[in-house]
Amino acid sequence: MAQQESNQQQYPQNYPPYEDEIDLLDYVIILLKHKWMIFFLVFIASVAAVIYSLRLPEIYRSESTIVPIGQEKASLSSRLSALGGFGAMVASQVGIGGAGSLEKFEIVLKSRELTNDLVEKHKLMPVIFKDSWDEKTKTWKTEEPPTLQDAYKAVQGMLEIKPDKKNGVLKLGFLFPDPAVAQKLLNYYVVGMSEFLRHQSLENVAIQRKALQEQLITTTDPLLRTKLAEIIAQHVEKETLAKVQRYYGFNVIDPPFVPEKRFKPKRAQICILSVIVAFFMAVFLAFIMEYVGNLKKNEDPERLENLKKYMKLRNR
Repeated sequence: MAQQESNQQQYPQNYPPYEDEIDLLDYVIILLKHKWMIFFLVFIASVAAVIYSLRLPEIYRSESTIVPIGQEKASLSSRLSALGGFGAMVASQVGIGGAGSLEKFEIVLKSRELTNDLVEKHKLMPVIFKDSWDEKTKTWKTEEPPTLQDAYKAVQGMLEIKPDKKNGVLKLGFLFPDPAVAQKLLNYYVVGMSEFLRHQSLENVAIQRKALQEQLITTTDPLLRTKLAEIIAQHVEKETLAKVQRYYGFNVIDPPFVPEKRFKPKRAQICILSVIVAFFMAVFLAFIMEYVGNLKKNEDPERLENLKKYMKLRNR
């Protein structure tokens, strides 16, 4: 009698003396019960992953690293500042204080104008859309040939631009099934960006030099004429330097190279990840099957009917 009262004090009246606990052994039993189903699902997934990874085309990645050149023109800036507002306008439009930046390089590389120029200049349409091009007849296999817009999207999808602001460098990469072509296309972009920046700078210098020469003709002040003549000489110097530089606005630290090893697909990772995902899905399915089986054994028609009902709704 005393022990019964002790048990009543130990366990409240509204709760059973022992709570049901899920034993780890129950999990192991369920997994062993459905081991063949789990094995076959994992086996099928692994075979499918191997076949899929083998069918993926091999992609190679050429890389290059460039660094901007800070072209400070202190002497020219000081001379232009002596002209007041006119000098400030010239300095800002000519681009004194730096020929390039990581942000500017990224914008140029992503520009439609540069990509279209490279595609047309180097006749890259048959290279980019090799599967749609008949090399023997020099014609397209498709009814609607790819356009420059299609080429832009395709090439931009293969071009990788990674600015490293911490180290002040720009890392470029180009992905392509042919390693030699990957190196060639990336080199086209590096050279093309240089020529694009060079052309812009020469245009600006020519426009500003013409404006300065017109200003020189109309100016009567000897001191101002001397300063204008010196600035024009600086513009001529800038134009000359822009023409002789190999790469305008940047230096190439690591030139594009022909990759020896493929960049992707990473077949081992694909297979391992597929096996892991398939295993967990198979385990989850095993517990679902066990749960449904328990519903039938416990003769709980209402819950079983609700389960079937919601499964039908989802199938619809």
